[in-house]
Amino acid sequence: KLHSTWDLRTQHLNTATGGSGLAGQTSTNRMQAPGRMQLGRVAARQARQHASRLVRPASVASAQASISTKPSPAETARTVVEICREGTLSTVAADGTPIGTPVSYSLDKAGHPVVELGALEMLHLAQNQRCSLQVQPSVYPARAVASVTLVGRMLLDAAGDGQQQGSQTLLLDVEKCIYFGGLDQGVAATVVLGEEFRAAEPDVLREATDELIKNWNDERAEDIYRITSAHLNIPLTEMSYAELLWIDRLGMYVAAESEDHLPRPTVVRVPFYREVLDERDARSVLTMAAQVSWEADRPYTPPVPSIFTDAAAATNN
Repeated sequence: KLHSTWDLRTQHLNTATGGSGLAGQTSTNRMQAPGRMQLGRVAARQARQHASRLVRPASVASAQASISTKPSPAETARTVVEICREGTLSTVAADGTPIGTPVSYSLDKAGHPVVELGALEMLHLAQNQRCSLQVQPSVYPARAVASVTLVGRMLLDAAGDGQQQGSQTLLLDVEKCIYFGGLDQGVAATVVLGEEFRAAEPDVLREATDELIKNWNDERAEDIYRITSAHLNIPLTEMSYAELLWIDRLGMYVAAESEDHLPRPTVVRVPFYREVLDERDARSVLTMAAQVSWEADRPYTPPVPSIFTDAAAATNN
């Protein structure tokens, strides 16, 4: 098994002192020594609790409870449309039959699709400008994220700049889009208004996602296991499978399996404790989350400073 090569059962360092040895110290030492040791333990516990927010945002203080843990449907829809450059345009033929044809498109600065059209599409649009553009990435991992259908009207008087011989580019005025969540399994056929779609920002990691996913699955698989097990509160040794599926500015989706804790293979959303700014920042947050998970799996009690052990020994002598 994958876990067999990991040192998961490392013995933890525990340093003990004889409690009776402190009893003979002066009253000042009796007050200071336990106080300092207690402060050390409290500080370590607080640090672990603060760091655990990296992988378990649900434990963050109530003041931070309103922070989004995943992009909105409008943001994800905009990201999907930005990633793709091809889709299926559905127009209405003269007899009312909907006809879907493959098309290419680009986006203008305002987020409007500028669609390259052939003679058949232009024939239909001359009679009825209403149409829809269905967009879904063609390859994984992006293909699993979502599917988006842009619904609106093709503006015949708003030609694009990419007109070629035998074709024409026109602007699609998006009135609404229908968002079908893929990894986001709780969202299905959600309607996003055109204004929301155009106002949304595509995810900052959209161009780096493929490389990040490949890198972490190929070279940092153990860390994905650790982060996921910490988020689910499942012992690492009881995780059967964990694979990074997608990452965005607010977190990541992971395929997880655990025979004893999950009834079936599950797609898990693991939020970050804060929004990441770019690819480099995403790597930093992931690395920190992995470190926190590692420390949680190997709790460490710092040794008692020698000043206390020396004082105890002197008192006993």
